[in-house]
Amino acid sequence: MPKITEYGKTFRDWEGLLGACAQNASLLPGVESLKTALEALLNQARGLKLGQEAFTGQRKATTERLQQVVSDGREAARKLRALVLSQIGSRTELLSAFGISPIRTKTRKKESDLPPPVGPSPKPPEPEVKMAGQEAPRNPTSR
Repeated sequence: MPKITEYGKTFRDWEGLLGACAQNASLLPGVESLKTALEALLNQARGLKLGQEAFTGQRKATTERLQQVVSDGREAARKLRALVLSQIGSRTELLSAFGISPIRTKTRKKESDLPPPVGPSPKPPEPEVKMAGQEAPRNPTSR
């Protein structure tokens, strides 16, 4: 974001130039047209800068108002949902239309109602066969 004094040096430079032209007008014939053009541009630039700063202030104020309205809206929605919840009840499925999750009871299924597990049955581990004179392989990470 530009600073308020971003063009301050430029404006002071132009003011100094116009002041020097005014003090030495007798030495500079024909400078009046350029001087009036620069004065007009200086006044126009100052007006635009003030407008830019005012717009920045308005933008900030608008943002703050927007944030406040959104905060107030969230609070109003919370209150409305609380009223709906107290009027309708907490277990009806109609609450989902208002963006509220109803309280649902979870029913457990009995073991007899569960389907049997599907998939291959686990094989029992095969016993290791050791040959005479051979040691069992060691785990390299254990000691």
